[in-house]
Order: sequence, then structure tokens, then C-alpha cells
Amino acid sequence: MRLMAFIFVMGLTSLFGFDAQFQGDSLKGSLGEILSFGWDIHHPEGAHLTFSEIDLEGTGIEVLDRELIHIEGGSSLRFNTAIYDSVGIYTFPSSIAYLDNSNGLDSLFLRGPDLEIASILTSADTTFRDIKGIHNIRTPINLVFVLILLLVLIVAFLIFYLLRRLKTSRVQAAPPKILVPPEEAHIIALRAFESLKRSKYLRFEQFKDFYSELTHILKQYYDNRYLVNALDQTTSEFIITMNSMIEFDTELKNETQELLEKADFIKFAKAGSDELESGKALNLAIDLVNRTKIQSNQGDNT
Repeated sequence: MRLMAFIFVMGLTSLFGFDAQFQGDSLKGSLGEILSFGWDIHHPEGAHLTFSEIDLEGTGIEVLDRELIHIEGGSSLRFNTAIYDSVGIYTFPSSIAYLDNSNGLDSLFLRGPDLEIASILTSADTTFRDIKGIHNIRTPINLVFVLILLLVLIVAFLIFYLLRRLKTSRVQAAPPKILVPPEEAHIIALRAFESLKRSKYLRFEQFKDFYSELTHILKQYYDNRYLVNALDQTTSEFIITMNSMIEFDTELKNETQELLEKADFIKFAKAGSDELESGKALNLAIDLVNRTKIQSNQGDNT
């Protein structure tokens, strides 16, 4: 089902002229060597193109230069990177390209490439040779030293044995663990929405952060409830997934699409919002969860 949805999305991007072709000049190198790659992004003339932030924290990758230039039929995004830590395979973080034109807002997933860093040492550099030959040096056996060493080994063994016995007795005396069943998807989501309602985002007009948290909770609920991997999909990809499933009725699809697209405009297109509108969006998300949650046999008053 996910493969059909992916093929459908690729067909749509080709139809409307919004697609990307990866260009990798050099993805293999040594420590400190510049690796160049990028994407040729085809899009209509006059469209506004933006990109999500790339988090390189902890990756070991350094971006030396990033350039977006105009080419025939679109734009070219180019990166010059280098790695100074160690040899191995480094995965460049993926990003999302957002297109804003007269047809509306669309997005495109740019999967980061794998960068291979090899050692600059040759096989001759890693071969160690003796400077001089090995000489046998005879030393007299010190009986006192041997006895002291033997005594230390015996004491160390006794300490290890006693500590092991103590640890074993504690493990045996420990009470049995009580396994708690995992919480249902709607309980996790409703608790997260309640925490978001008490947050300071709306009070300080941090609408971008508010809608980011709101859509994350809603998509995570769909992940846990229907196993659709919503968190790894863009809004347009997830709507295609919903349209292919019989579990969602038309009203639910339309309300979910309206909420996610409004959040995208606020998060990425810097659209305005207010406390009243944001409160309505939160209430709509809560209503979507309550309408799709699993009803237990004893009744669920959550």
C-alpha cells in the first residue's frame, strides 16, 4: 500500500513539474577532503522555493558551502562538505523542499546521500617492524615477590566471589516485575493535547511552535492507531495514504487535510494566526482523536 502511494506521489510531482534529480560529483574521499553533491530541482518559473533546516548536530559532517542557483527549468541546490572525525560511512541528513506558487503549497523529500570516508594510510604505513632484535634477559626469581603476588591474587578472588554471592542473593530477593500493558493510542494523544493546552505557546504568540507540536501529536496518534507511518510523510503524502484507506470517511479526510495544510502555512510559509484560531485547531484535533479511538467493551470515558 505504501509503495502504491509513493508511486502515486511521484506521478503527481512529475505531472505538475516539481521533482528533483540528485547530482553527486564525489561521495567518496579521505579526511578533510571536500565532497560535493546536490539536487537539480525542476519547478515552474516564478515559484518560491524554500527548504527545511538541516540538523548536523552529532553527525560529524561540516557544511563548507551551500548555494542555490537558478538553472533552466528550475533551481540547483549545491553542498560542499568535509569530514574531519574518522573514516567510515556518514549519512547526510535529509531535508524537505517547499514550493509556493499559484497552484498552492507543495513539498518534496530530498533524501541525504551516504558519504564514504577512507583512510589516507597505505598498507605500508600500517606495518610495524622491530627496530632491534628481541633479546632474552635473565632475571633471578624473587621468591618473596612471588608469594606476595600469589597472596594478592587469592585476596582478589575472595573479594570477587563474595561480591558475586551478594549480588546473586539480591537478585533472588527482588520482587517479581509486574508487566503493565501499553497505553492505547488515544490516551497518549489526549494526554499530550492536554499538556499542549496548558503550555505557554499561545500566551507568548509562539504559533509556529504550537502548530508544530499539534501536528506531531496528531500524526503520532495516526501512527499508533492505524500503523500508517504518518510522521515520516509530508502532508500531501499522508493525505494520499488516507485516501487509499477505507478506515477514513470523507469528512475525516477533509478535516485532517485542512488542519495539516493550515499548520504547514503557519510553520513554513510564515502565515499569521491568533489565539482563537489556534484554540479551534486544538479542539478539532481532539475531536478527530475522539471520533476514531478504539472503543473498549467496558466503555471508555476518556
